[in-house]
Amino acid sequence: MKSHWRCLISNRGSLNTLPLDFVVSSSTSSLQAQSNDRDPRSLGFTLIEFLLAVFIGAIVLTVLYASFFQIINAKDSAENELELYHEARVVHSKITEDLVMAFPMGKIYSVKVSSPSSFFVGEVEGKNSSVAFTSLSHKRGINSPDSDQAVISYFLEPIPESSLFFLMRGENPRIGSTSVAIQYPLSESVVGFNLTYLSGDGEEFVDVWDSSQTNSLPKAVEVTLTMRSRRGEDVVFNSLILIPSAN
Repeated sequence: MKSHWRCLISNRGSLNTLPLDFVVSSSTSSLQAQSNDRDPRSLGFTLIEFLLAVFIGAIVLTVLYASFFQIINAKDSAENELELYHEARVVHSKITEDLVMAFPMGKIYSVKVSSPSSFFVGEVEGKNSSVAFTSLSHKRGINSPDSDQAVISYFLEPIPESSLFFLMRGENPRIGSTSVAIQYPLSESVVGFNLTYLSGDGEEFVDVWDSSQTNSLPKAVEVTLTMRSRRGEDVVFNSLILIPSAN
């Protein structure tokens, strides 16, 4: 026989409860009715909700993608600019080292030359400059027959199929001999190379200099170097180099 629930109502008496199977049956029916009353769309994502989520995700990924490549481009641009400035510093440092050691010494070999006093010659070739002078900046090796003084030259050499130039440096430690100078490029990103020379009275800069006529060194040399970055921008570097032996 099935059991029944009983509960105390008060001290006056008792009240029989409903059968267990009726209670379970009623509860199940109530839950099914509530489930059937729900909106079927609440059981999962709708197509509109899914598309909206995809759209928002695409926007977030696009912003992250653009930001990432902006950072990469900025980093590359900064590195290229630093590389260009470093190259310009190296070039100016080498030119300065040679010019401050310029010294009007004579030849050490007995070979006759046409212009024995041409120890500093600056010329203009087209829109650019070239210079050759004797300098004590040469570093002679141990037991080397070379002199401590050498003829140093700077000039531009065009790069094939390009509007740029090599900035060449030449060095011949055997002044007055027929030996060929050692030449090598200092930079391959040069657009222009211009030199002006401070006259002996210190009042004006001139574009050319010939010591066979002035019989002296310029008091200073102004160097203007124009270089092109990888982004195609032309950057101008200027320096004024004093020549101690001319003063």
